[in-house]
Amino acid sequence: MKFLLLFLLLLPVAGFTQNYPETKKEPLTLTRHNITYNDDYAWLEDMRGEEVNNWVDSQNKLYNSHINGLSASVYPLPLLTKYSNQTSYRLPHKKRTYYYSLVRYYGKEVQTPSLAYRKNINGNNIMLVNPNFFYNGKTVNIIDYSPSINSEILAYKLMIDGSDQYEIRFTTIKSGRKYDDVIKNAKFGNIAWKGDEGIFYKKNSNTSQFALDSTYHVYYHKLGTDVKNDGLVFDVSGIEGQVSTFTSYDGTKLFIGAFDKTESIADYYYADLTKEKFELVKFLDNARVNFDMIGYYDNKFYIDSRQSNWGDVEYFDLENPSIKKVVVPQYQNQLLVGSYLFKDRILCKYKNTDGNYFMLFDRNGKFIKKIQTPKGMDVVLSSYDYADTEAIFYVTSHTIPPILFTLNLEDGAYDRFVNPTYAKTTAPFPPEYFVTNTTTYTSRDGVEVPITIIHKKDIVLDGTNPTLLEAYGGFGTVTQPSYDVGLIYFLSNGGVYAYAEVRGGGEKGRKWHTEGTALKKINTINDFIDAAEFLISQKYTSPDRLGITGGSQGGLLVGAAMVKRPDLFKVAIPKVGVYDMAKFNNYTVARFHLDEYGDPDVEEEFTAMMDYSPYHNIKEDVNYPATLIITSDNDDRVPPVHSYKFAAKLQNRAAQINPVYLKTRRNAGHYGVTTNNEEHLQEESEVYSFLLYYLKK
Repeated sequence: MKFLLLFLLLLPVAGFTQNYPETKKEPLTLTRHNITYNDDYAWLEDMRGEEVNNWVDSQNKLYNSHINGLSASVYPLPLLTKYSNQTSYRLPHKKRTYYYSLVRYYGKEVQTPSLAYRKNINGNNIMLVNPNFFYNGKTVNIIDYSPSINSEILAYKLMIDGSDQYEIRFTTIKSGRKYDDVIKNAKFGNIAWKGDEGIFYKKNSNTSQFALDSTYHVYYHKLGTDVKNDGLVFDVSGIEGQVSTFTSYDGTKLFIGAFDKTESIADYYYADLTKEKFELVKFLDNARVNFDMIGYYDNKFYIDSRQSNWGDVEYFDLENPSIKKVVVPQYQNQLLVGSYLFKDRILCKYKNTDGNYFMLFDRNGKFIKKIQTPKGMDVVLSSYDYADTEAIFYVTSHTIPPILFTLNLEDGAYDRFVNPTYAKTTAPFPPEYFVTNTTTYTSRDGVEVPITIIHKKDIVLDGTNPTLLEAYGGFGTVTQPSYDVGLIYFLSNGGVYAYAEVRGGGEKGRKWHTEGTALKKINTINDFIDAAEFLISQKYTSPDRLGITGGSQGGLLVGAAMVKRPDLFKVAIPKVGVYDMAKFNNYTVARFHLDEYGDPDVEEEFTAMMDYSPYHNIKEDVNYPATLIITSDNDDRVPPVHSYKFAAKLQNRAAQINPVYLKTRRNAGHYGVTTNNEEHLQEESEVYSFLLYYLKK
């Protein structure tokens, strides 16, 4: 009887026909720009409808049954928990006067971390805000917080069930008195303080959560007043674009950037907050958006410039923007990842083929010190404040947990961070246990693409190693190595991990990004497929042992690759991806991504998108790899309808023998599990259980 039960549990994973939930197919043929295509699962676009909700519940039930059955063969959770306990750390973050921490208080009712502060880094935590008691039945997270100029009051953001729309609330810091003021429907903006009296914030006016994002406006809220009376500071409805806000560290200046709908051109304004009359003054007109603002000091507007391919640091004179100076020039083949402005110093982070490092300069660009990390490691500024002369940073890699250091900003000296309230991380395996190799492969059009490959030392390259290939490839993002206990488990079980820095990302400069956008987005997909070919040719793995994964833009990449070359992959795990390119711009923030993917209203660009659109390129007669599609029902960054339609079409074909599962995280957003570490580890365990089972099958 026991054998029979186990046999029945494992039926779905043994290659038998899957008993998928009934999914209706409503034939719908559309024509656009002379391209005819089917959209038979358009009914799933009613994401809040009862029928769709019941279908999602049925899909989750099937997935849960399957993943529970796998636990008899592969069950990573105990080891993931052990590794996490060894390597987790909580360091308070300096913001103006105090140090702040998100602290987990374990209890029956408490799920998400509470916000506490310390008067000094060695002090005791003093509770400020527990987010778990604002709403019953909802997951509430504190996602950001900002003290007022004199650290009298703290403004903090509450994310409800993972949505990008958040609330802003207030508390006094010393007494912990909560204000009645609640700002709702704020989205994608900084909290910009005017002294201790109020904030500037950005608001979205969508009435439907998944609708195309309405224009954002900048408002001012004075503490203690009715939010309904907040004054409109800036209206960008005329340009159908975006807007950003920030105040200078000393609280004397407000800056506003107003972007066009492609986010490539912007006007920049400032207001002197010390004057009684509020007045916006334009100081940059119709400027190319090729920089990030890093700070303001002595009437100078400091920026990270991307005008050069590798990046430099410059400033404008606020009163006379024609006065412009390069403070830190670009260094060829050294990518400027980011810069931090301090009172008397500029700290720049660079990336090259060996890894990442810091360079410390004075305010005039005079070089002071280079802080070099070991090869293949990342360096991250962790706790710092503009006015301080010391900061804390850490180095980490895919296989080494964060190691903290103090950095003297005067002379660049650094040393291991030692503190009685901080428990050092302990890696599960010695550093030499794993090997990290950064190399390049040649894409089909002759371009050299960087790839990082990690595995246990002395692995035999005979083409039989279970391998996971990952990439992102979008928005100029520079993906950095980060420690992951799930990956450690995979590697320790004989796995090979590879990360390809495909075009569309920013790893080789600005041009690397533009070579993977719009009409050239196909380069991103081709680079990824060519990375798979490279791993196979070098005997790291074979098509029967190769899995692929990626999230968001990386989810699109995985979806496009698996439908273009299903013969290359055994397993695909796309997460929160964009799969319906014909309609991608109908939802939320997608209208700001036309420069990245193209505009469906333009024939040439629509044709290019439909060539790789995962949903539309699924063929009736192809058996695609074993697939786990992960999404969230409250994701208003990439709405779950993309995953629903992709899963439905993959499942609902006679040729599909390999299993296709859809996991929809309930009451969660784009970043998935945000409640506690236990739930995060549970999801990690499921992903690697699915991956290893099928790669070793």
